[in-house]
Amino acid sequence: MVANDQALEEIVMSPGFLERLGQNGIHLSMSTVSPATARRLAELHAAHGSTYVAAPVFGRPEAAAAQQLWICMSGPRAAKERVQPVLNALGQGIFDFGEDPGAANIVKLCGNFLILSAMEAMAEALTLAEKNGLNRLAVIDMLTRTMFSAPAYQNYGRMIAEKRHTPAGFRQSLGLKDVNLVRDVAEHASMPMPLASLLHDRILAGIAKGRGDMDWSALALDVLENAGLELPPGQRA
Repeated sequence: MVANDQALEEIVMSPGFLERLGQNGIHLSMSTVSPATARRLAELHAAHGSTYVAAPVFGRPEAAAAQQLWICMSGPRAAKERVQPVLNALGQGIFDFGEDPGAANIVKLCGNFLILSAMEAMAEALTLAEKNGLNRLAVIDMLTRTMFSAPAYQNYGRMIAEKRHTPAGFRQSLGLKDVNLVRDVAEHASMPMPLASLLHDRILAGIAKGRGDMDWSALALDVLENAGLELPPGQRA
C-alpha cells in the first residue's frame, strides 16, 4: 500500500517492474487511488500479459495484523480467485464489486467520505455540547453506546472528544488527497457534493495551520477554533 496515485504509478513504471511481474503475474493493488488510475494501470498490465486487481481496505495497520481489515475488490475473476488466500490472511470480510478495476476504489472513496463526514458531524456536535457546559466525553460515551455504536463513531468519536490527534494513524495530508479524489470522481460524474467541498476546506485549513502530519480527525480542531475555544497544548501545531 502506497500513499497516492503518483507513488503507485512510479512503482509500476519503474524499470523492470512489469517485465519481472511476467506473463500471468498479478499486481494486487491495495492503495487508495483514483478509479481512473486503476483503470489506466489495468490496461498497462494487460498489455504486458499480467493482471491488475484493485483491493483497497478499511482498517489501520493493527487491523491488518489482527486479520480484521474490510477489503473491497474488483478486477478479472480468475485473478481475484488466485489472490483470495492473501486477502483471507488480512481481512475479516471481502466484498467483490465486479470486473471494472476502478470500482473497488470508488467504494473505498465513498467509505472515506462517510468517515470524514462523521468526524465533521461529531466535531460540531461535541463542540456544541462543550459550549453549553456539557462534558464531551460523557456525551460521546452515551451516543456511541446507543444510536451510533459503529467503530468509526466509537474510535474517532473518542479521539475528537479527548481532543487527541497525535500520533497520527492517518495523516490530514492523506485525508486531503482522498477528499480531492472524491471531488474529482464527483465532478466526472456531474454530481455536486457540497459536504465534500466543506471537508476539503476544513482539512486544507488545518494543513495551512501546520497540522498536516496530525491525524485526519484533527479537522475537529478547526471547529474548536471557529467556536472560540482554546486548543489543548498537546494539539497545537
